[in-house]
Amino acid sequence: MSGEERRALAAMVLATLLWGGTFVAIRDAVADVPPALLVSARFLGAGALFALVLALRRHLPTRREMAGGALSGLLMVGGFFLQALGLRSTSAGSSAFLTCAGTLLAAFWAWLLLHERPGARLTIGLALAMVGAALLSLHGGFRLGAGELITLGGAALFALQVVAIARFAATTDTIALVCVQSFVAGGVLLPFALPSAGALGTLGGANLARFGYLLLAGSTVAPLLQVYAQRTLPAGRMGLLFALEPVFALVFAVTLGAERFEPRWWLGAGLILFAVVMVEWKPVATDAPVLGSA
Repeated sequence: MSGEERRALAAMVLATLLWGGTFVAIRDAVADVPPALLVSARFLGAGALFALVLALRRHLPTRREMAGGALSGLLMVGGFFLQALGLRSTSAGSSAFLTCAGTLLAAFWAWLLLHERPGARLTIGLALAMVGAALLSLHGGFRLGAGELITLGGAALFALQVVAIARFAATTDTIALVCVQSFVAGGVLLPFALPSAGALGTLGGANLARFGYLLLAGSTVAPLLQVYAQRTLPAGRMGLLFALEPVFALVFAVTLGAERFEPRWWLGAGLILFAVVMVEWKPVATDAPVLGSA
């Protein structure tokens, strides 16, 4: 593995760590802030921060950066909104599993849309990660309620967003792409968020800290790290790395979220970690894109 790949891998692991913490934060915050307002505010805030950086650099987004950011932003806003909506009636652990299940499909979306064929090692890793995520998160079998189905729909959009970024990341400015992505994500939901905008003024104490984490860690730093990582890593491997998110979500849920500990959670987390190490320890040529897609 080259030094560039190692840096990209480290960036994506850090991104999943930051996103793992958002499950508990969103679960607790949506009790007081409507999902549309929560998602819109965090991404408009992130967009403003990115725009400031671009202004200091005197860089205007190009047409390609605008197109890539708009596409990924639309997919992302759908994913985050459905995730936040689903968390109103499902646990943080179940949300983590379903999000993982959806994003693991990024490898197969990439095969269909980008002609990046997943190799045998990656396919086995994806299957192990799926089993691990089920052990880690599912309770009482595989029956899905309304909240779980909503979350699964959001996860499918996240998988498509990984593929969309794969089309643009290597040939665009990372900050410009994420800036457009953030403004599109926040702007789409703004009309639905405005009627309840007053709820933000009531945030204080723990909820204000949760919103700050969602804005800075979940909507600013983590998406930037994802796009940086996707400049080097193909979509299939990125989909597997997203499986680390529920592992970190488990740690946050047990420590900060006060969710009940179950031994099988750690077996599931161990399977996911084994799958990631198996694939990333020595990536093989068949796990790289068969056809260029940049």
